Amino acid sequence: MLSRFGATSSAMAQRLDRYDAIAAELGVRPTWPTTACVLARNPELLRRYVDRGAELAVHGLVHGDHAMLERAEQRDAIARALEIFAHAGIEATGFRGPYLRYNAATIEVLRELGFRYHSSQAVLFPVVDGPLDASAAAGYQLAIELYSARDARRVAVIPRLADGLVDIPVAIPDDEILIERLGLEEPERTATWLRVLDWTYARGDLFTLQLHPERIGELGPALHATLAEARRRRPSVFIARLDELASWWTRRSGFALSVTRTDGDRYQVRLRADDDATLLVRGLDVPRRPWHRDDAISDRFEFEVASDRMPVVGISRRSPPAVARFLAEEGLPFEISDDRRVYGAYVDVASTTWREAELLEAIDASGGPLVRIGRWPAGARSALAATGDIDAITLLDFALRSWETRRKPQKERHP
Repeated sequence: MLSRFGATSSAMAQRLDRYDAIAAELGVRPTWPTTACVLARNPELLRRYVDRGAELAVHGLVHGDHAMLERAEQRDAIARALEIFAHAGIEATGFRGPYLRYNAATIEVLRELGFRYHSSQAVLFPVVDGPLDASAAAGYQLAIELYSARDARRVAVIPRLADGLVDIPVAIPDDEILIERLGLEEPERTATWLRVLDWTYARGDLFTLQLHPERIGELGPALHATLAEARRRRPSVFIARLDELASWWTRRSGFALSVTRTDGDRYQVRLRADDDATLLVRGLDVPRRPWHRDDAISDRFEFEVASDRMPVVGISRRSPPAVARFLAEEGLPFEISDDRRVYGAYVDVASTTWREAELLEAIDASGGPLVRIGRWPAGARSALAATGDIDAITLLDFALRSWETRRKPQKERHP
């Protein structure tokens, strides 16, 4: 801690400046979830980065475990955090739980207080290569359990919109795991994050990179290499702040793609969406531009096309209703039917314990024909956000963390 924080804010300011400079060089603006009491003690410093285009999200009133708090406690604490942000002249629309922990009450409170997104759910990417010694393996497993991490091999790593609140997942291994848990050195730190980028790009997923600014000295090269590689990819990677991701996902939820049979083997395809939406087509003879593998981008949002099969996903009648809900969120039009021969792709899910990733792999392996709404704007293949929690600026901030999480929050008084 002595090497990362100082008696004044100058040491941390240098680290924030370096993080900001690496991101700015590549045209990236970060999201830094910030503990409100830390913001209250350092408002001028942190407003400097907001003025440069960084986003500050709420990272608790104090750095406590929200998974252990009752609803009333969370309502009081998060509301007071918002007051501190407002007093500092910063509008916060997002929340990340300290330690990436939260509970059902957290989500209820965030909706009640008007937040647009939360980003607290960890997703583990299986990218750590080679055997680990006993100590590293134990520390790694402890972090996975602490974060209640989901397995990227089972789920689509994308935002989820529920009752107006967007849930944006966080990728691990994060900086704490790479340095403290695994003890990796360069170039393996960089290689690990590049493997996450490869994984998310191949599947069209989201990579929410987590790097606390105090570790920029150790992980600055990994951050630069990952952002630079993301910028080089074609089709592009949608690189955005978390509030921008939430805004896109909310807009996208209002898009509507319909496929209707007009006559015999002819179909009318119509996408009602904003101009930056992407209509992907496979196996259809329509004006299109190459995109990724078998998929192309349609030049039109509305067209009629001849096809021997309907360009939608067929879903068996025995498949759980959650399958249809998931495909709708994925932008895939579908029909419920037991006749698999008439559809460009078909899924038959016999169990309630199905895996999203396997379902999408089966659809992707189909030859089509198929239409769908792209996940990301302007033809992007995948998405990335550079984030890092600001838990402390000075040694005093760090020393106060334990005391602040034990005391009963008091009403903030502002001059």
